[in-house]
Amino acid sequence: MTTSGAIDPTPGQIAAFAALPVEEGPIHMINLLRFRARAAYAEGDRGKTGQEAYMTYGASAIGFVQGVGGRQVWAGRPALTLIGPEGERWDLAVIVEYPNAAAFLKMVSDPAYQAIVEHRAAALEDSRLIRTSPIG
Repeated sequence: MTTSGAIDPTPGQIAAFAALPVEEGPIHMINLLRFRARAAYAEGDRGKTGQEAYMTYGASAIGFVQGVGGRQVWAGRPALTLIGPEGERWDLAVIVEYPNAAAFLKMVSDPAYQAIVEHRAAALEDSRLIRTSPIG
């Protein structure tokens, strides 16, 4: 399976995430997602679009998010990038809140969660996952 964009974090990115200062309150993860026209599973075509494969992932992932005390805060379809590289496009933007960074790390290290990530990887042509913290 080949990918043209950023899909999964590298071990170094996970280590940098874990090394950030421990925060008392919630974190928000901003997801920017670009779907493949056809999902690209390791074993071949399952007859799904990228969006369909991502919805398969999402239907299972929400249980893991809720299981660590998280929730989806917002989701929408980006209509236009007003400031940013020309030609850059995203199919879906999602913000997910976790009670803290440890909850996110617990979720992504769960072997049962890791088993569903194949759908996310098959679905996406490119993505961004940005950790944020509330200010004020």
